[in-house]
Amino acid sequence: MTDHSKNRPGTGAVTEAIQSAAKRAIAVQSEFSEKLIQANRHWLEQIQIESNEAWELFRKFNSSTSVAEKITDLQDWMKRRTARGAEDATYAIETARSLSTIELNLFARKTGDEAEPTRSAA
Repeated sequence: MTDHSKNRPGTGAVTEAIQSAAKRAIAVQSEFSEKLIQANRHWLEQIQIESNEAWELFRKFNSSTSVAEKITDLQDWMKRRTARGAEDATYAIETARSLSTIELNLFARKTGDEAEPTRSAA
């Protein structure tokens, strides 16, 4: 079978456009995957922190005999947990924003003189 695509005008431009789009898709997918890996590591670390905090509270709660000490330990734990909860919410929002920005890069139209997209620090 003969390849007639070489004889068609504009075929090289189409092939170049397809290759360019594929390269851009691969770059976006790579950046998206890196961000997901980073987020996954963050949440695994958070699970470890929460687990350690829960065990520490359990240990303190069972070692103290006074009700006042138990209440104080529980209040301290709740303060730390509330602060971590606010940080977790902020991180989740920032990660979602960053992932959506990365994803939008896939659909962004490129002009001939436009440089490669820069990676955000987030």
